[in-house]
Amino acid sequence: MSVSYTLKESFAGFRRNRSASLITVFTVSISLLLLGVFAIITMNFAGFVDQIRSRVDVEIFLSSDINDRQQEEMTDILSHIPGVDEVSFIGKEEAAEIFARDFGESFDDILENNPLPQSFRLTIREGYNNADSVQLIADRVERMQLVESVHYRKQLLQLIDRRARAFSYATLFIGIVLALSAVILVANTIRLTIYAKRHIIRTMKLVGATPMFIRMPFLIEGVAHGLVGGIIASLLIDIVFTFFIQPLSQDLLMNIGVSFSFYMMLVFGGAVLGLLGSLLSIGRFLKEALVQQ
Repeated sequence: MSVSYTLKESFAGFRRNRSASLITVFTVSISLLLLGVFAIITMNFAGFVDQIRSRVDVEIFLSSDINDRQQEEMTDILSHIPGVDEVSFIGKEEAAEIFARDFGESFDDILENNPLPQSFRLTIREGYNNADSVQLIADRVERMQLVESVHYRKQLLQLIDRRARAFSYATLFIGIVLALSAVILVANTIRLTIYAKRHIIRTMKLVGATPMFIRMPFLIEGVAHGLVGGIIASLLIDIVFTFFIQPLSQDLLMNIGVSFSFYMMLVFGGAVLGLLGSLLSIGRFLKEALVQQ
């Protein structure tokens, strides 16, 4: 197989179907631009959700005061529960200080004794800080002796889970639609190229050209469409991120970033979409071009 011939025929498709190629590259660029923006939003939204989840602790209130030995035993038991990252004991004096700091009032001014119970605070490990996992931890803790009640922000976790799931489904659907549109556009452009070269392809078949020799220029042309579209999309995303997303993230006190590897993945994704579009069109449309003689 002649490499020079394959490359020459691959890029000749751009010249023969210049308008279709430009439209395809433009469509791939816009599709990848939207995919990239949605990917940035999705990744940073997931990070923002994880930050909120990490702030949800489980509070365990005890039915009676415990001594140091009981405290150590319960701390050891709680720390070995799957999903528990850290266990903190809150004594009556510390509980009173927290109450005074949060509500601006002190029990010393009203009561002679501190009525607040001793408690434990559980920090949940990443991966377990969702509504179902935390509920399992809470159910297990409630069955322990000396435990009066267990509290955590259950409704907040359930709301986060629902919103995160809905957002993931929406972005996945939009991403699939955009990717399919890019693949179909590339496939249509390759089809036009195949149809324009149908007489040459038939002659090549007659002189014994292998199927791979005939197909390779179209595959490279599709990959080239995707690569150019990915490069343009990367440049556009960098402009959008620099002038729009980054200033907005600073105003919202959010740390949104885009790495160089993300741009490389976007360019690679464009090449993959172009290859898929070529593969989609070559088999069926190549046969049609050979039949329509």
